[in-house]
Amino acid sequence: MSQERDINHARMQMQQELRRINREVIHDLMPKLNLKKLTPLFNLVAKARGLYIKKLIEISSSNSGLPSDAQVKELSLLRRSYEELLSGGHMIETAIERGYIDVEEK
Repeated sequence: MSQERDINHARMQMQQELRRINREVIHDLMPKLNLKKLTPLFNLVAKARGLYIKKLIEISSSNSGLPSDAQVKELSLLRRSYEELLSGGHMIETAIERGYIDVEEK
């Protein structure tokens, strides 16, 4: 019981230290954001999503069979681009939620 409490206490201290370090390092690199600075990111994610969906619809409507290897490669690249941008957006959202990045009202 005491060992479990010690482990939980150590884990809590490590999490606090990790949050402190993340706040310090990330805040120095990106001190403040606002909606104006985030809007281009939102646009990139939406455009990447749209391009992927558009290509998927084009491929599916122009083929009666399976897509060609080239079409699959193109679709894969578009999907990876979308997922990468989306992941970056989620990372920023998490950093804001955890207080690593400040957000201005303006």
